[in-house]
Amino acid sequence: MRYLWAWPTMALLACTPALAQDQDDQNQIYLGDIIVTAAVRQGGAQDIRHFRQTAATGMPRPEMLTVEGLMGEHDLTIAPAHPCNQMFCLVTEAMSADLPLRPQDKLFVGLGFATNIDEKSYRRPPLNLVAVVDKSGSMDGEPLELVRRSLRQIVGQMTDEDQLAIVLYGDRSHVWMTPTRIKGHRQDILAKINEIESAGSTNMEEGLKLGYATAFSGQASFKGQTRLMLFTDENPNVGDVSAEGFMGMAQAASARNVGLTTIGVGHIFDDQLATRLSSVRGGNQFFIDSAAAVTDVFSKNFDMMGGELAHDLTITMKPAAGWAVTGVFGVPDNLMTSGQDGAITVSVPTVFLSTNGGGIYVTLGKAGERADLPAAPLSGGTPLLDASLRYTEARSRQVGTEQVSVAPPAQNASAPLRMAQRLVDQFLAMRDATTAYHINHDPKRAFTLLSELQARLGSAQLPGLKPEIALVDTMRAEAAYFSGYSSELPKAVRQMGLAGRWLVINADGFTDIRNGDVLTFADGTMTTTRNGKPHGDDEEDEDFQANEHQVFLRQSDIVFNYVLKGDRLTLSDAEAGSTARIALKRERDGAEARVKAPPK
Repeated sequence: MRYLWAWPTMALLACTPALAQDQDDQNQIYLGDIIVTAAVRQGGAQDIRHFRQTAATGMPRPEMLTVEGLMGEHDLTIAPAHPCNQMFCLVTEAMSADLPLRPQDKLFVGLGFATNIDEKSYRRPPLNLVAVVDKSGSMDGEPLELVRRSLRQIVGQMTDEDQLAIVLYGDRSHVWMTPTRIKGHRQDILAKINEIESAGSTNMEEGLKLGYATAFSGQASFKGQTRLMLFTDENPNVGDVSAEGFMGMAQAASARNVGLTTIGVGHIFDDQLATRLSSVRGGNQFFIDSAAAVTDVFSKNFDMMGGELAHDLTITMKPAAGWAVTGVFGVPDNLMTSGQDGAITVSVPTVFLSTNGGGIYVTLGKAGERADLPAAPLSGGTPLLDASLRYTEARSRQVGTEQVSVAPPAQNASAPLRMAQRLVDQFLAMRDATTAYHINHDPKRAFTLLSELQARLGSAQLPGLKPEIALVDTMRAEAAYFSGYSSELPKAVRQMGLAGRWLVINADGFTDIRNGDVLTFADGTMTTTRNGKPHGDDEEDEDFQANEHQVFLRQSDIVFNYVLKGDRLTLSDAEAGSTARIALKRERDGAEARVKAPPK
């Protein structure tokens, strides 16, 4: 037995396949034993990988961040004090809130889960999977290759009893591969996957409609579970592009026992639309941006993506007299309702298997009538919070219930609860910092918030915080530069300093670049001008990408190392043995523009 956790949908499993050695082979499949670890967490956003990716090239926006996704990347298991004798049991613990951005919060309560599921005997039921793939123009290149790689890995992890169908959509939708049993057809399926190519606009509405129709048509004759998996950059531009329209389809399909997993792909992923889609009954969401991410996401989570264990889970929390629930972290606002005597009810449409344990986290403060009084005392065994649980098991339809009381804080909180408290603190500070930066145009406020958060995370001395400290450091560096506190561009956005017009003051080793030429880096294109006019033919305009160290000219297939110091730029040919070098000086009247980061 291990652990559980909660959100609009929740989750409970881990699979670790034995990977074949050559992962670059386009026909690679991943076969091996499934090792199940019984854990449960909410569906919805399962990571903040897209937020982290964006932070590597600039300050991410506040709407890209969810506390559910941040917590989903960590194991926040609260150890149960007693064995659990049903599918779900509540596990509780309390500590001091210590949230600087919410001084009204006095106590922090974790509501985790335990389960009686035997991890040694559990196996997911056969899966009827319909992959709906966005093949529009924006998916061309690396994004679509990530999808093909994902599908190849999925085929390797599927069992002989599973079946797979593929629906493609661009301007129009069509069934690329009809539902096909895995047994005896793995190589044929891989061949079809490798032939997927990009074309067209993004008519997600039509793609989902055909995907669900394909799922429904094979559902009746299939003994197992049916699920849709949508691969997209979430940038629909044809048909009904509203979240409400997509959510309506997902909700109707869930009522027919067909859930939806959204896999966000690439750099222009629309977090808001995907997050809303994943919040419906039967929904969850992951993000992939590299080959390593594909391996990580599917090797750990594939079996849990469709492992719906229970539906309509509700947790009702009633605080002790004199106390009030001041915050709930782990579910969106629209999944909470208020009742009598300060009770708060959280609704969780679906519970899944997961790799990480976790929970719903509640803050408590003084009730309104005690605003000018000390906090109500908790003595003589008085519970801090009463909580009741109710859910319906997905297969048997049996109803399970439980009631527990949360004890006042013990002397020393467990490491998982302290970790959850730090992650809530991190979420609040990063949300406010990105809001200050993008919405209020106040990078100095963003810098202050991130600096204070950096200090708190650094002093927490908790395992697992290293990637969070690195993320905050990256965001803080950008806020420092644009606040005027630092004269050096942060590493994550140093390539932005290339944008603009640069006068060539010395060129060695080049026949087509000479002193006095001007190189302009703007919107992913490098243009060369001589005496104010374009130099040469149209081929002199080069698409380019850049990171903090190098510039890649796509048409010429040339990589330059670069050094940027103030108004001086040096480009040197990265080819081994080359001594070609260009020295440039910034022209101040040039317009700045975006500089695209290279694919990883």
